[in-house]
Amino acid sequence: MAKLITGGTGFIGAELARALVRQGERVVVFDIAPNYARLDDIENQVKVVQGNLANWHEVLNVVKENDIEGIYHLGSMLSVPSEANPWASFQANVCGTMYVLEAARLFGVKTIVFSSSITTYALGVTEVVNDETIQCPTTMYGCGKVYCELLGRFYRRKFGLDFRSVRCPSVIGPGVKTPGVAQFYSWMIEHAAQGKAYECYVTEEAKMPIIYIKDAVKSTNMLYQAPKEQINTVNYNVAGVNPTLSAKELELAIKKYIPEVQVTYKPDPEVTEFYRTFRVQVFDDSKAREEWGWTASYPDFDKLVVDFIEEMHSHPKRYGISNKVFMVR
Repeated sequence: MAKLITGGTGFIGAELARALVRQGERVVVFDIAPNYARLDDIENQVKVVQGNLANWHEVLNVVKENDIEGIYHLGSMLSVPSEANPWASFQANVCGTMYVLEAARLFGVKTIVFSSSITTYALGVTEVVNDETIQCPTTMYGCGKVYCELLGRFYRRKFGLDFRSVRCPSVIGPGVKTPGVAQFYSWMIEHAAQGKAYECYVTEEAKMPIIYIKDAVKSTNMLYQAPKEQINTVNYNVAGVNPTLSAKELELAIKKYIPEVQVTYKPDPEVTEFYRTFRVQVFDDSKAREEWGWTASYPDFDKLVVDFIEEMHSHPKRYGISNKVFMVR
């Protein structure tokens, strides 16, 4: 029996594949454009299947032909591309999830973990968001994620499919390429580690709940492994760095290890407007803590920054880094 990861050579998917290989699992990764560099140390230990979530034949085939017992459904068109092409986003994110759920139902998959997002919250939110906060997204990506959470809950009730989902805040880590309102967290650390100046596109006060990639992988894997009888909430918030810290606070954390870091601020008006209206400061994950023992391994900037830089130094090819990276001492 094997585990399937959709989006399996992506930012989170490749790290999850690595974690599952370490656990001794047989892993199949499904990706529309496989990035083999992300699998540099495990490429010969996983099966890579190129395929498109929007093509139901390909989704059903990868499940049927590989004796899949569990699915980590991470694949999707991300937020910025979804805004640019909402029609393709609907096909990949919404229809693609329907195809994954149908494949699981038809071919006896035991468990599915779906990767949702903080973007399901927008209109009417306060500084504290929990699992019972009403979800009123304003982006195509967020709308698709809410629908898929509810679709999975329906399949759980109607067909007995063991569906669970994890809602992460913005995920940061080495090698992030896709633009986004919170990518300055990753890019500031990357530039500093390579001795490059960084012009930050937000104000010094801008802040958003974030989670380190290793914690995003940990939460996804923990939720999959949690006993079925402990899963009551079904769709869970998980928090990472707590409390939520600003761009300036990240800069100061980096300077503890790289004092010469140069950061300037040139706020983008559109992003500034987003942060003016985005009020979430606390991503309450108490249900995940109570029901399946979630706790972040990287809850503060200091530990996160050190590990982030060490990852860049140890695996430059994996993250597409050509410059020399500072060692953390």
